[in-house]
Amino acid sequence: MPTVETAATAAAVFAALYASHMVGDHIVQSARDAEAKAAPRPGQVNAGVHPWRGWPALVNHIFSYTAGQAVTLLFVALTVVPLTFPGAVAALAISASTHAVIDRRWLVWRIIHAKRAHEWEQGPYAVDQSLHIGVLLVAAVLAGAVTAAGGAVAVTAAGLALVAAAMAVEQLRARRAAGRAGDPTRL
Repeated sequence: MPTVETAATAAAVFAALYASHMVGDHIVQSARDAEAKAAPRPGQVNAGVHPWRGWPALVNHIFSYTAGQAVTLLFVALTVVPLTFPGAVAALAISASTHAVIDRRWLVWRIIHAKRAHEWEQGPYAVDQSLHIGVLLVAAVLAGAVTAAGGAVAVTAAGLALVAAAMAVEQLRARRAAGRAGDPTRL
């Protein structure tokens, strides 16, 4: 049952995750990782680029991003709210796994394509950041709600399954792109 303490924990964790997200995504992330982490577009795959190119840069970014969030959550737990270790693990697992999938950018491009907003100059950044911030709310709620190790394990497993599914989608996209060779505009 939700309590005022749980709500306060979620609110404080959201603020902490949001602040550390902004620092991790815009200040700590290297320019090299920012440019290299996205999945190749279908036209690039048709030209022979491996569909998983960019994962090493993405892993570097996710490591520094999540480390920053962990430090921020530790600070909040020690000074402001009674954040449990399983709650912190759940929040970090969801934040890291979804951040990895979003930063591959194919999901971002799918949303832009569905909105028919190809000419929207700020679209990729706005959609990317909106997805990240929405997930941070989910992570913050999980931080307040998950209080047992089993919950943290389940959330972490779900996060890993999400990343595995995203990698499978990337392979499928590559096979489809190979079948449509010559049409770089298709997603």
